[in-house]
Amino acid sequence: MKKTNAIGLVLSGGGYRGIAHIGVLKAMEELNIKPDYISGTSAGAIVGSLYAAGHSCDKIFDFFLHTELFTYHNYTLKKPGLIDGSKIENVLKMYFKEDSFEALKTPMYIATTDLIHAKTRYFNSGSIIKPIIASSSVPGVFSPVVFNDFLLCDGGVTNNFPVEPLLITCDKIIGVFLNSLLETSKEKLTSTKSVLERAYKITRVNASENKFKSCDVFIAPKELGKHEIFSKTHANEIFEMGYQEAKLKLSSGDKNFK
Repeated sequence: MKKTNAIGLVLSGGGYRGIAHIGVLKAMEELNIKPDYISGTSAGAIVGSLYAAGHSCDKIFDFFLHTELFTYHNYTLKKPGLIDGSKIENVLKMYFKEDSFEALKTPMYIATTDLIHAKTRYFNSGSIIKPIIASSSVPGVFSPVVFNDFLLCDGGVTNNFPVEPLLITCDKIIGVFLNSLLETSKEKLTSTKSVLERAYKITRVNASENKFKSCDVFIAPKELGKHEIFSKTHANEIFEMGYQEAKLKLSSGDKNFK
């Protein structure tokens, strides 16, 4: 059932490009726009959940800046992935006083991929930390997460723009997509690896494109495409891209979001 004038915010995946989500949230705060519901996958699940728990944009930025997801301390050769995501659990526990969706200040939907049943599986009640880790567990890099008898991995595999739950509950939707592709050149597509990577990225974008029209405001900073998803070297620039694009899109015209 829709809540009258409810605002939904959908946050895509994108690795460390997810820092741009924080910039978007900062712009929304300055414009006095508060989401009533949030839906996120992968990096969007992390940012959205931290924000829904009441953490400030500065604190979430600090989390991304200082939480090392890819250090050798997290590597494992005994599980089906290079990184054991369960070792991130203790870090997340410091940010969530209660391991519960019900304790959040803003309702949150987290998209994960159910590896056994080959479908998107959403979580919005019960324990929140395991779904966050599962939603961010890139296949082959992070080990899959066993939770509630499901074997789960990165939500972006099946749904990198999880707008669906918001269509049921919200009148207005703001969408943030971090994987827009820049044009490339033939010279950069001369190896099997480069062609496969390009084809994979195109497939991911095309799988989400039809859903963009569901958004009243769509935010997709083009220049994010030049930043690698596993690098936070340019964290401040990535934040600024999200912030400026959100300011531009949310300030233009009467969006009736206040």
